[in-house]
Formats: sequence, structure tokens, C-alpha cells
Amino acid sequence: MSRQFIRVPGAFVLVCALTLLARAQDRCSSAGVAGTYAVTCHGFLTPGPSAPMLPAALLARAVADKDGNWTGTAGTLSIGGSIVTLTVQSVGPAQVNPDCTGTITYAQTIDGQPGPNSHFNFIVEKNSEIIDGISSDPGTAFSCTLTRQNKQAENR
Repeated sequence: MSRQFIRVPGAFVLVCALTLLARAQDRCSSAGVAGTYAVTCHGFLTPGPSAPMLPAALLARAVADKDGNWTGTAGTLSIGGSIVTLTVQSVGPAQVNPDCTGTITYAQTIDGQPGPNSHFNFIVEKNSEIIDGISSDPGTAFSCTLTRQNKQAENR
């Protein structure tokens, strides 16, 4: 009787460990971050080639699908006090690594005109509730925080 008692808790611990591992892997995957996010960004950007960096802030909303494709709805970008509308769409899916780091490239539209692509490195945190990112483009110092508004239940 005592042998069965010892085996059952061992099996239970193994099942719990595998369940936690599976949840951690799902959290740090494209499917795990699928949902809608509020986006806030701050830092410095340059409005064009050879132009000085200016203070910048962005307020927007972004949506990710389970395949890692992201779109950003018309956000408000203030750059040096000038207000423009910014829309983004990922160029291919985001790369989300098992260690919760990742990269993404966005195609940008600024006031309806195509802009240069932007590149970000990011970290998925707090069970995919927050994603912190920083621009990896030369001549920028711009960081963003994405805070989950809701999960896309149909994609989970």
C-alpha cells in the first residue's frame, strides 16, 4: 500500500511540472500573446534623414493574431510637438522565443504616407499581460509598453 502511495504523488508532481512547462511555453509563443493591447511609447525619434532627434510619444492600440501577425490601428504620435497619425502592420510574423524574448518588424504609414520600416526587440512579461519593447533602429531611442486589454479567445 505504501508503494502505491509513493508512486501517486510522484506521478502527480510530474503531471503538474509538465502542465506548468506547457503553460510557460504557450505564454511565450505567438499564440500565447494573441490579443488586443494598449500601446504607449516614449523616447526620441528623428523626423527624417540627417534631422536631429526630437522627443516623441505614441498612444495606440495593437492586435496580434495567433500566428504572430500584428496590426496597429491609427495611433497618435507626437514628434517634437507635431501630431501625426501612425498605423503599423507587421512585416511577416513576430519572432517569439521560448525564453520570452522576441523581435518584430513593422511597415509604417504616417499620415497616410508610407514610412520606413521599424524594428523592435521585446520581452513578454507577466503571463503575456505586458510586452516591453525597444526600437533597434539606429538614430532612435524609443521604447514601448503594450498592456493586454483582452485575449483573443478564438485563437487560444
